[in-house]
Amino acid sequence: MIPVAELRRFALPHAYAVGVPADVLHRVLRAVHDDAADDAPGGWVHAWASLAAAAEARGRDLDAVRYHALARFPYVDGPPRRAAQEACVAAFDRWRKEVPGISRLDLPFDGTGFACWAAGLSRRHPLPLILVVGGITGTKEQWAPVLARAERLDAAVVVTELPGVGENGLSYGTDSTRMLMHLVDVLGRAADVTRTCVVGLSFGGHLALRQALEDDRVRGLATVGAPVRDFFVRIARGAPLPRLVSLTLSHVTRTPVERLPAELAGWGVDEDRLSRLSAHVACAAGRGDELVPYSDAELLRRTVPRLRLVENDVLGDAPERAAETRLWLLAQALRTAGTAGGVRRAAAARARVLRARHRLARASAGAPA
Repeated sequence: MIPVAELRRFALPHAYAVGVPADVLHRVLRAVHDDAADDAPGGWVHAWASLAAAAEARGRDLDAVRYHALARFPYVDGPPRRAAQEACVAAFDRWRKEVPGISRLDLPFDGTGFACWAAGLSRRHPLPLILVVGGITGTKEQWAPVLARAERLDAAVVVTELPGVGENGLSYGTDSTRMLMHLVDVLGRAADVTRTCVVGLSFGGHLALRQALEDDRVRGLATVGAPVRDFFVRIARGAPLPRLVSLTLSHVTRTPVERLPAELAGWGVDEDRLSRLSAHVACAAGRGDELVPYSDAELLRRTVPRLRLVENDVLGDAPERAAETRLWLLAQALRTAGTAGGVRRAAAARARVLRARHRLARASAGAPA
């Protein structure tokens, strides 16, 4: 069973990333009972699914997407979360049909397959590719704000999920780069994949790093909180992981929890390979990250020839920080893709977020905005 205390803790940055208002988030977290079954009143899934149903009844499909995403968090472990996962995708599908230019891709692969949401693909006018890959708990639907504005970015944007997450039926492993390389092959029909930039969150960033080492079409990657080497070394040596993280990694890798240290032991990327990386790398890392040691960011600093490292100890601590981080990642990817207009627009959006933060901070302090 997924510990409720850890659900409360780890759901915070995830909720902010998908756009759940802070007051709604904290109200639900207070209402969830430690001893309630997930789908019973007071249970995790029930609380979020009830909000989603109310949003759907009001015709607010994007809000329903957010609440269903929290109901299935951190992964599908039975019928209640399975229903939430399916409802999340269905609500997103209804929403995107009202937003011009967003399409769905279903790609068979290795006897199963995975799905993507895409915008900006064109056989006649192929644009540079921005490929977004989430972490071990994040679904592709959380990137709705970027997809809705993709036409302003001078790039094709495709978002998908890490193997084992959401609609991705594959298992996550060291060979998962094959999935991304297959996806880029397919997208080469409707995007300029010679200018591919990957945005990878957490473990999605680790996968993106591995892809960049193997695929010279990847010009750059932008990541936040990506494990590189030391995270895996520590786990192999017996460093404990939070129960929620262990269970989620076990789920996506299809490896029993007790075998995770041995499974992850060889996942680290060594200094020699990093020093030969030709792609541009933009990385946001925090010294206070609960999971990934800051030494992984320092490893990148020592070895990667083309690195832009931003230190931020409060990433994900508040809704406005999540929006700012998303825009920073997008701007870095656009910059390496060479889409100047898209960079200017992303930077302008980031500036608006920062101004809103400033006004909020002044208002909270009692100063005039």
